[in-house]
Amino acid sequence: MKKVVFCEIAWMKYYSGVSEDDQPVNGGKYVKENREGGEIYNFAPYNHQCYGYVMHRGEELHIERYDKILRDFDEVRDMTVVWVASDGKSSKIVGWYEHATMYRFWQQFYDSLYCGDWRNSYNFVAEEKDCYLIDEKDRSFVVPRAPLAGKGKGMGQSQVWYADSEYAQEEIIPKVIAYLESMKEKCISIYDTIETLSECASDHGETAEELMDQCVKEFSDGTGDLLKSFAYANLAVEKDDCMETRELRGDLYSEIGWYNEAEEEYKTALHQEENLNIMEKLMYIELMMGQTFLAIELGETIRQHKNDENNNWDLTSGNLVFAYIGENEFDKAAFLIAECEKDGDREYGWIEEAKMVLAECRQNIKKK
Repeated sequence: MKKVVFCEIAWMKYYSGVSEDDQPVNGGKYVKENREGGEIYNFAPYNHQCYGYVMHRGEELHIERYDKILRDFDEVRDMTVVWVASDGKSSKIVGWYEHATMYRFWQQFYDSLYCGDWRNSYNFVAEEKDCYLIDEKDRSFVVPRAPLAGKGKGMGQSQVWYADSEYAQEEIIPKVIAYLESMKEKCISIYDTIETLSECASDHGETAEELMDQCVKEFSDGTGDLLKSFAYANLAVEKDDCMETRELRGDLYSEIGWYNEAEEEYKTALHQEENLNIMEKLMYIELMMGQTFLAIELGETIRQHKNDENNNWDLTSGNLVFAYIGENEFDKAAFLIAECEKDGDREYGWIEEAKMVLAECRQNIKKK
């Protein structure tokens, strides 16, 4: 059986976050009332991967429908995930993932710790190079609906259709696969390679410091060019491979969510010279990558210098608490929260969120 799943989501142009120019529509009651939904980032790469969300009934996706042996597993790999949305007239294919992993249960990862959204749920994950978003004007493939076409011949009321009927496998899936192949060259590119960001600016004899200043100016300007920022940063590293130039390039990678590359730059910078500020940045990167044990090692080292003038302990302590929670070290998290609550010299904006998350995680452990 060809492992293809159809998922119905709200209609958007880019699925890279909500903006004035891109609002989700035709996504059901929640999307209509809140003007957002879990799918709004389905094509926004995060550390070179796309995390796909679809609202579905019940607590699990029935991956065993592709093979009975999967009854004992919680994930299935090498899936083709076809994203479907309504433009108000019909349900059309808006994009797809290839070679994706499909999870039986909701998956979550840490992000945006201080924005009230510390967990992001997803059902699918795929490498960004295997994710294809069809330009709005080119979306033409209409997916049949079961109420009109018949049972097993199209999507029903559920947002997830496994397309495992004989008719779907023989009549619909081949047409869909052929369509997807024909659209690859027309899709909106969401995939950047390291080579794209490796172009160098023209060398006019500037010093590394001057190049760094140009990089910061370009990047911080609302109308700046990201590629130019990287060009200046790359040339600065070529001029002077030091802690400062490596840190700057790490900052750029971190800003665009290329955490693997940011980690490498920060580690190189620390190897050249120990610096608490860079250590704090590296700790955040490890936390974002789910490497909470490494984040804890860095956080506990920083904690020994929490009163140093250059230590951003207000923020770092929060990262350390969430790292403890991620490793189920709840007592350590509670102790650090209490310690920060007693600290009258600083304001810790993360405390209430952390207490709520800690209580929830402890409750979940008890249920198990």
